[in-house]
Parts: sequence; structure tokens; C-alpha cells
Amino acid sequence: MIDPILLFFVFPLVTIVFAIALENIFDNPFLVASIVFAIFLIVTFTAFTVDFLIYAIAYSILALVTALIYRTIQNLINRLDNLDNNGNNNRK
Repeated sequence: MIDPILLFFVFPLVTIVFAIALENIFDNPFLVASIVFAIFLIVTFTAFTVDFLIYAIAYSILALVTALIYRTIQNLINRLDNLDNNGNNNRK
């Protein structure tokens, strides 16, 4: 039996942090989700039972959603920064 704290708190938090880091490196949310799924797939068959595969899929979806949200926020910040820089250059 897998500890519920590990399933519902530790793995999701690690997945979110790892997804943000991978999104910074690769800049591709689907690649991030694939890497997370591959890691959890290896963990499924080495440390846990096949029942953990459901959690691996859920964590991959969480990684995809996290990477997409992070990418959207980064794009908004970049656009706002570009608008601010363009406004400052016109005032001189």
C-alpha cells in the first residue's frame, strides 16, 4: 500500500516543480508531459505495482496543465514587459 501523503501531496508538488523547471529548459509543454510520464512509468514498474499507472497518467496530465499555465503566464509577462519598454522609449 502506498502512503496517501506521498500520493496526494509529495508527488504532485514534485511534479509541479519539475514541470516548471522542464518548461524553462525545453519550452515545450508536451515534451514536459512526456518526460514526466516516462519517469513515472519507470517508477511504476520498478517501485510500485501496475495500479500506480493511473497515478502516473494523472501526474502527466498535471505536468501538462502546469507547463501550459506557466507558459501562458510567461507569455503575458513578456508582452507586458514589451509594452512597458515600448512606452518608455516613446517618452524620450
